[in-house]
Amino acid sequence: MDEPANDLPTVLEGAVDRVTFHSEESLYTVLRVRAEGALPAELKSGSLVFDPVVTAVGRCPRPSEGLGVRLGGIWTRHKTHGLQFEFDRLELRAPTDRKGLVRYLASDRFEGVGEVLAGRIVDALGNDALEQIRADRSCLDAIKGLAPPVAENLHQALVVEKGSHALYTFLLGIGLGPWQVEAVIEKYGQQAEARLRHNPYLLSSGIAGIGFQTADRVARELGLPEDGLERRRAAILHVLEKASGQGHCCLPLERLAEAARELLGQQFDDAAFVEAVEGLRRMDDLVIDEAATGEPTSADGAGTGDKRAWLPGFFAAEVGLAERLAGLVAAGPARAWATEADLARKEQQLGITLHTRQREAVLGLLSAPVGLLTGGPGVGKTTIVRAVVDLARAAGARVLLASPTGRAAKRLAEATGEEASTVHRLLGFEPGTRRFLHDDEKPLEADLLVVDEISMLDLSLAYSLVRAVRAPTRVILVGDPDQLPSVAAGNVLSDLLAAGCLPVFRLTQIFRQAAHSLIVDNAHAILEGHMPRFPGADEPLSDFYFFPTEGEQATADRLVEVVTRRIPEKFGLDWLEDVQVLAPMYRGECGVDRLNERLREQVTGSRREGRLRGRVWREGDRVIHTRNDYEKEVFNGDMGRVVRINADGTGLSVRYPERVVFYEPEHLGDLQPAFAITVHRSQGGEFPGVVMPLVPQHYLMLQRHLLYTAVTRAKRLCVLVGSRRALEMAVQNAEQKLRLSGLEGRLRRACGDQTAS
Repeated sequence: MDEPANDLPTVLEGAVDRVTFHSEESLYTVLRVRAEGALPAELKSGSLVFDPVVTAVGRCPRPSEGLGVRLGGIWTRHKTHGLQFEFDRLELRAPTDRKGLVRYLASDRFEGVGEVLAGRIVDALGNDALEQIRADRSCLDAIKGLAPPVAENLHQALVVEKGSHALYTFLLGIGLGPWQVEAVIEKYGQQAEARLRHNPYLLSSGIAGIGFQTADRVARELGLPEDGLERRRAAILHVLEKASGQGHCCLPLERLAEAARELLGQQFDDAAFVEAVEGLRRMDDLVIDEAATGEPTSADGAGTGDKRAWLPGFFAAEVGLAERLAGLVAAGPARAWATEADLARKEQQLGITLHTRQREAVLGLLSAPVGLLTGGPGVGKTTIVRAVVDLARAAGARVLLASPTGRAAKRLAEATGEEASTVHRLLGFEPGTRRFLHDDEKPLEADLLVVDEISMLDLSLAYSLVRAVRAPTRVILVGDPDQLPSVAAGNVLSDLLAAGCLPVFRLTQIFRQAAHSLIVDNAHAILEGHMPRFPGADEPLSDFYFFPTEGEQATADRLVEVVTRRIPEKFGLDWLEDVQVLAPMYRGECGVDRLNERLREQVTGSRREGRLRGRVWREGDRVIHTRNDYEKEVFNGDMGRVVRINADGTGLSVRYPERVVFYEPEHLGDLQPAFAITVHRSQGGEFPGVVMPLVPQHYLMLQRHLLYTAVTRAKRLCVLVGSRRALEMAVQNAEQKLRLSGLEGRLRRACGDQTAS
């Protein structure tokens, strides 16, 4: 395991002896550095006394061998390789001695110059050879064996590289990290310094992963005034981007102005705010609209009224989604795919008897151009979807099934017996371009598209999906409006229901098979604001339990005991494979982070471990993948176990249900511990057993819909551990954070326009 080595020098100086590893994608680099100056005492022995070459790891553009470096960081002790230097700051220096100059000029950065020619150049020009070559290419004319084209290339490369080194030093000097430096150079090239000196807020508007706070710090470093127009504009965009992270698609102008003033820590009048907003609008960096019902407008005039501001992408997605859904509704289906008699035969074939409302839903969905199927657990949504798909296929329809996450798609496939995919895979997401293969110019080839778990569908993805559908393709959207909304911006399912423009089939009656499940009963009770019912001590084993505790530490202790001992003993579930802990928040003794640490300690047996990307990994760790990776074919929400950690630090392997996937160090940021995960992260998943801590310290997240979502993730067993007061707080708190969007009004208007035309 890598551990920090305390009381050791925090600076390493020397020259690059060898680049052992370098990733162009992540900038992760392993260097062998010929050290100068102070070294840890334990390195001053053996061969290092005469040849002080040490290992340094960090992120930086690939340096040439022979270049001088000054690294800032810490010494760590690697389990296999011993002491090595982990750096987070790097300063490049041109070599000044013969040996360094020869190695530098002979490196693969300068094509056609080997060690022999490099030696001749240095011998002829001396230790200031680099400056001479940059100043005048003709100084190389007398070098024996150096062809004119090679000399010209060397001259040009050194000129460019000096500019690059100077730029790199400037960017590091204003406080950017290595990967940020590389991103800035890739975006703005050699003009980066000039452009950032003029407007450092280009960092937050133009570079993914760099936010307003970093750009604002750089602006102060460069001496820009705090009351400048560019700062106000950047603050406004930052507020809108932060709001989108909270689920909002837009903000009222008054609220936007207030938040911008708070962010900047200064008061500015309405005229200054309007000036900034209007500038952004003219540059197409935001859109102003009248309460999401009219055409885009300007921000000037008397007051702000009902005007709201959108980032352009969200505005386009709202307008596009509303217009396309309205267009599909107006087009209508070509014919009905099934009759009452067809449905009766299907019921007999499946061995089921549908209730009246369920029969209406099947036939209605089979004849609607766009239909919504909603309901809670145990009401038969899956049965309806299976019947609809079977009848559509029997009528010769081409059917596509999809869901927002890999876990949800897998459940849909298992329930219907049909192939299902993630929405991203269905649309053909191309990582290189960040675009979809299927869109309005290349629509999906299908007669029926069924999308499950649409409560998880954010605005942008919903628009991309509907954009790839062309009439007469029919669309069925399935979901539970009482689940938590999407992690990303939007409240698509709720907005579609509120608009009242699409046929909706709501299922409320619980199936006989689910009628004896306390999980189902209590989920519906929680939705209605009633406390869940728990079995008595004299009752047979149930599927729903509550372990009362007082105090956060006591709750965490009991939860660990319940998960690792009581559930395996009483229910025969393997806690490592079958039981998922769902917590409302990350922080605290009962938060995701601490519970992951404690549950990880309960995994017994000898396990190899290693430190990669600043984290300690162990074989057997349960992990969750947090983004869609189409090259590795691993998707957001996929869960697996670490099965191998490479001793040389080159990566680790994770076993997923279908296969083993290798992760290089630069991709480990996609993995998070998963002995415990947030309720939000569990959306679309289903687990044999679910255990949830409930403590008053999580009061900000103790909400009815969050508790309901957690309970409905359980398939065979749900256990709540915590205080009755916290449980009551969650059940009674029906308040949902309002998500601001204009989709409902736009859809209502778009459907009205279609009807009028």
